[in-house]
Amino acid sequence: MIILNGYPMLGRWGRNVIPLPPGQYHLHVHLPYVMPQRIGPADLTIWLQPAMALDVEYRAPLWAYARGALGPAPQPWNGKGCFIPLLVLLVIMLTLLLALFLAALLSV
Repeated sequence: MIILNGYPMLGRWGRNVIPLPPGQYHLHVHLPYVMPQRIGPADLTIWLQPAMALDVEYRAPLWAYARGALGPAPQPWNGKGCFIPLLVLLVIMLTLLLALFLAALLSV
């Protein structure tokens, strides 16, 4: 979802070209979702000069409750601090579950 000066814009995954006259703009980007309703909100104030082209990159977070990143490319993956420990915990739990399953099979 791309919102420019409070007005939703048509956007798609990938590159979006939005022609604008010179001036100041407030750019807001987020991903619509169910719970929470907005994932990875990010805001940026931009100034456009005559005949100026500006490339900005939005990067959604790895963790749904983290902020997105918006600005000149390349942008970082926000939410790594929460996502990586949860992924490690999931791998450990699956490994323990597999070990318990194999121990039960071998004891029969």
